[in-house]
Amino acid sequence: MDNQNNNLQELEGLRDQVTEFKKRMEQQEIVNHQLLKIAMNKHISWIKFMNTWTGPIALVLSPLFIFCLRELGCSWIPIIFIILVLIGETVFNIWNVSTISNKHLAAQDIISVQQRLTAYKRREKLQTYIECPLILLLGGWFIFDIYNYINIPVIKLIVGLLLGSFIIFFILFREIRSLNKAIKVIDEFNRS
Repeated sequence: MDNQNNNLQELEGLRDQVTEFKKRMEQQEIVNHQLLKIAMNKHISWIKFMNTWTGPIALVLSPLFIFCLRELGCSWIPIIFIILVLIGETVFNIWNVSTISNKHLAAQDIISVQQRLTAYKRREKLQTYIECPLILLLGGWFIFDIYNYINIPVIKLIVGLLLGSFIIFFILFREIRSLNKAIKVIDEFNRS
């Protein structure tokens, strides 16, 4: 009888320990999800800011660019073309960023968040592959157009275009690196 009471007490003690263990595991899972969200928001907030505001700011500044290009002697065709590309890029970037909004990232399903980020990255690469030839074509067109009008040394034009291209590619590669880090954080979380 005494042995049965000891066994029942041990069983009750084990049940209490299992209950306490389950509570701690639930709390640990909540903390892990919160840490994951903080890490993802850290990497993604810069991307969202850049893609949401750079296009509209460039559109607001476009009259200044138009004035400068017209003063340099550039014809209207490349100016109109670049403004149309800028409008298209702005609309695309705002739409693309809306696919990784906070409500999507707050979801508890980590796999769907990772799929959204991967799809976002794929669309950004596609956009880059489309825009790079357009930028090179426009750069050549501007060099030809402006050089024929005012005879600015070609070296200065090429240096200016290369500097602008470097800044654009720096921002793009930083964005892709941030996306890769966010996806890596999710991968590490899934493995643990």
